[in-house]
Amino acid sequence: MGPKERQALARIDLFHDLDPAVLAQVERLVTVRRFAAGQTVVTHRDDGREAFLILEGTLRITLFSPAGREVSYRDQKAGSSLGELPAIDGEPRSASVVALTDASVGVMTAANFRHVLHAYPSVALAELQKLTHLIRLLTHRIYWLSTPVPTRICAELRDLARENMIGPNVARLAPAPKHADIANRLATHREAVSRVLSQLKRAGIARRGRGEILVLDVERLARRADPDDEEL
Repeated sequence: MGPKERQALARIDLFHDLDPAVLAQVERLVTVRRFAAGQTVVTHRDDGREAFLILEGTLRITLFSPAGREVSYRDQKAGSSLGELPAIDGEPRSASVVALTDASVGVMTAANFRHVLHAYPSVALAELQKLTHLIRLLTHRIYWLSTPVPTRICAELRDLARENMIGPNVARLAPAPKHADIANRLATHREAVSRVLSQLKRAGIARRGRGEILVLDVERLARRADPDDEEL
C-alpha cells in the first residue's frame, strides 16, 4: 500500500479514532483492488464475505429485479466502508455493488475484519453506529415508499439539497442527478421525475442550469415532501 492509499485508509469511517501505530497494524490486513467505472465489485447473493474500504472513487449499491429493472439504494464515496454484513453474519451478499467511477478499494477477509472488531473497541463502536444509522435510513425509506410518487421525489430532492446548501435557503446540485438514478432509488420512472421537476420550476422552487439543478427555496421543497402538504 503506497503513501496515498495509506492516507486514504486513515480517512475510512470506521478508523477515525485509531492512532497511526494501530492503523499500521490494520493496514497489514488490507489488500488493494482497483475497479474500472462500470465494473461489478460484487453481485447479489454471491458467496464472498470480504468487507470493502473505499479508498478512491464512488461505488453504487443496487439490486436488479427479475425483469432487469434496477433499484438503487445509495452511492458510497471514498472514506466509506461497505460489505460488512456478510463479513459479520456469513450470509450471502444482500445487494450488488458497481463502480460508478474508477475506484481503489481496500479488501479485508471476513476473519480479519472480525479480528479488527474484537481487537479495537472504537472500530466496533463505529460499526454499531453505522449499522444503527443504516436501520434508520431503511425505516425512513420504507415509510417514504408508502407515500405518493411526487412526495417521495420531493423528499429525495430535499435530502440532496440539504447536503449541498450554498445559502440559508438555496442549494446547488452539481452535477445534476440523473432522472433515471432518482427514479431507480424511489421505485418509479424517470418520466415522473421529469414531471415533478417541471412542476418545481413553474412554482419557482427549482431551476435547471447547465449541468446543475439550483434549488431556490429549500423550505418550500421540504413542505412538498410532507405527505399532508396541500401544495402537491
